[in-house]
Amino acid sequence: MKRFIFVPLIGLTACLETGENTVEMKGSETCDPAAFEFLIGQQEESMPGILTPDELRVLKPNSVMTMDHNPERLNVFLDDGGTITKVTCG
Repeated sequence: MKRFIFVPLIGLTACLETGENTVEMKGSETCDPAAFEFLIGQQEESMPGILTPDELRVLKPNSVMTMDHNPERLNVFLDDGGTITKVTCG
């Protein structure tokens, strides 16, 4: 009978917290559109050499874009002449 009590106790150990639940959260703080507002009004060619986030998406007029939201991605919107009109994250 004592063996049968031991088995459920082993199962309960799986429910215990270990304190090792450290999750590194990355959010929109990795992409700050205000830091790139100086690009607005400049030509697309002025972007090389500027330190941008690893995730960068340049959107020209009538560009097809996915609707997924990536808070780490910098979106740069251009007009027909290649001038940067807006910068956002997502």
